[in-house]
Amino acid sequence: MTFIIILIALLLERFFHWHHLRHWRWFSRYERELSVRMNALPAALILIAVMLPPLLIVGVLQHFLAGWWWGGLEFIFSGIVLLYCLGPDNLWVQAYRCINELNKQEPAAIGRVQAAFGLVATDNSQAFHQAFVRAILLAFHQRIFSVLFWFVLLGPVGAVLYRVIESVSTQTMTAAKLAQQMKEVLDWLPVRVETFLFALGGHFTAVFACWKRGVFKGLSSNDQFLSECGIAALDVLEGDRLSETGVAEQEALALVDRVLVIGLVILAVIVLLS
Repeated sequence: MTFIIILIALLLERFFHWHHLRHWRWFSRYERELSVRMNALPAALILIAVMLPPLLIVGVLQHFLAGWWWGGLEFIFSGIVLLYCLGPDNLWVQAYRCINELNKQEPAAIGRVQAAFGLVATDNSQAFHQAFVRAILLAFHQRIFSVLFWFVLLGPVGAVLYRVIESVSTQTMTAAKLAQQMKEVLDWLPVRVETFLFALGGHFTAVFACWKRGVFKGLSSNDQFLSECGIAALDVLEGDRLSETGVAEQEALALVDRVLVIGLVILAVIVLLS
C-alpha cells in the first residue's frame, strides 16, 4: 500500500499543477498564536504543544480508518496526507519557470528565483547559477525526499512530523532554534540515503568519493554534504564552473527525477521481498 500511495502522490506532484490548493498559512498562524500565549514557557514545551495536536489528529484518524472498507479509507487518507505534506510549492513548476525566464533574459527572472528559492545573488553570474543548482537540490530534499522517507518509515504521522518541524524551523518563534536542531536530526539519515541515490543516478565515481568523505560527518554538515554530492552527480562542471545557460539547473531536475525512479524501484523490490 505504501508503494502505491507514494507512486500516485509523485505522479500527481510531478505532472499536475495543483499546489495552489495546498498551503500551510493556517499552521503558521497557529504557531505564532501559540508562541505568543506560551512565550514564558521553555522552548521544548512550546514545540511539543505546536507538534502534538496535528500528530495526534493524524494518528487517531489513521487508526480509526484502518478497519473501514478493507483499508480503503486509510489508503485514501494516507495519500491525501502525503500530498499535503509535500511542497508546499511545486519544485518542478517553479524551477522550470525560472529557468525559462532566465534563458529569455526577462527582467523579473532574478527576482523570481530569489523569491522561489531564497537566493541572495543579484545578477546572472557563476555564483548565482551555483547557488541556484544547490537550491534546487536542497528544495528537492526538503519538499519531497525527506517527507517520502519518513512516510515510508512512520506512515502519515512521519510525513506530518517532518513538515511540522520544517515549518517551525523557518519561523521566528521561540521554539524555532530547537526545531532547527530537530530538523537536522531528521535530515541526517535521509541525506545519506539520498546522496547514495545521487551516485546511482549520476556520476557514480565522483559522487561515491564525495559520499565516503562526508557520510559520517555531523548534523550541521547535512546541507553542504547534499549540495556537494548533488553537484558531483551532475558531471557538468568545466573546471570549477557550471554552465550559465540553464543546462546545470535542468540537469539537476533530471537528476532528482532519476533519483525518484530509482527509489521507487528499490522500494518495490523491498515490498516484493517482504
